[in-house]
Amino acid sequence: MPDLEPLYREQLSYLDGEELPYVVFGSFLIPVLETALEDHDAERVRSICAYLEETAVSANADAGLEQLLRVEIGEWLSGTLWETEVATSLGEQTKRMCRYVPGLATQRNLLESERARRNR
Repeated sequence: MPDLEPLYREQLSYLDGEELPYVVFGSFLIPVLETALEDHDAERVRSICAYLEETAVSANADAGLEQLLRVEIGEWLSGTLWETEVATSLGEQTKRMCRYVPGLATQRNLLESERARRNR
């Protein structure tokens, strides 16, 4: 995603150019996506989700890429507070590759809130 490259270089300069996919997704792309969701930046959300869809299509022929999506994006999807907002922008291949279950994150978050309320 060329528009994010300067921000990426700034935030992950400590890697000295060593591109670590799990770090890029988990420590950069997901936080940027969450910020875009918080800021209601629909264009940025769509852009990131389009990139994830391209990655998911490529992952059909690359087991390592498929695993990266499942671990970083799939696990994030299963617990994010932004599930409702992001799900509408995710492509079908991304959802399939990440084994997305509609409503799972929302349900988990509601249960966690209820558990915390009971333990007060």
